[in-house]
Amino acid sequence: MGFYISSLSRTPCTKAQVRHYQVAPSYNYRWTDIHYEASRGNVEKLQILLAASDRELVDRKDYYGKTPLYWAAYKGQKTAMELLLRHGASVNSCCKHGGSPLHAAIGLFPDCALLLIQHGADVNLEDNWGVTPMYLAACSGQMESIRLLVQAGADITYKNKKTGSPPKRLASQTALISWIESCSRQPRSLKHLSRLQIRATLGYQRLHTVESFNFPESLKAYLMFEDLALQEPVQ
Repeated sequence: MGFYISSLSRTPCTKAQVRHYQVAPSYNYRWTDIHYEASRGNVEKLQILLAASDRELVDRKDYYGKTPLYWAAYKGQKTAMELLLRHGASVNSCCKHGGSPLHAAIGLFPDCALLLIQHGADVNLEDNWGVTPMYLAACSGQMESIRLLVQAGADITYKNKKTGSPPKRLASQTALISWIESCSRQPRSLKHLSRLQIRATLGYQRLHTVESFNFPESLKAYLMFEDLALQEPVQ
């Protein structure tokens, strides 16, 4: 039995469909039902849609090239993100402006950023303007996100990769700048560098194969960044 898929469509449906709204391109133009439920964090309906839909719809992009995972990250819907990732959502799929789900989450939702990092998000990915997740975290003064990025092997720079300019909001944040720069002077351990290299070699699409390796469980957990954790509780 179907259900009314959204307030924008009153047709009972059991399979996700693309909605071509007859309006000028807005943020939700060409959303699928999966986009809609992921952005709302409606996990129950999202589960039904994902079970009944083609695999291609998990990563279907809207008018601006944003996937359901991007919108779930942007809205801080961690449980919906976990569900999408279990169904094979691409963690590094970029929108028309070059932004990834990690770009979308890093400034406000460190718990969502951590989830993406553990699933292989590229912590050094630049958008079309040379903006990295580190730059955005610095813009928002999000210390927890900066710490996670550093631990995950991000380049320790808060400047725009194309212009070389720091965020204007950092002009008076001398303590934050000092802390970031102190991190750049601390060498990473060989153990940690080896982990980063193994993850980079596998790529996010093959990270799940770590579970099948004939390794001790503690080593598997280390490779999967399970030791990374938020130091501050999420409100």
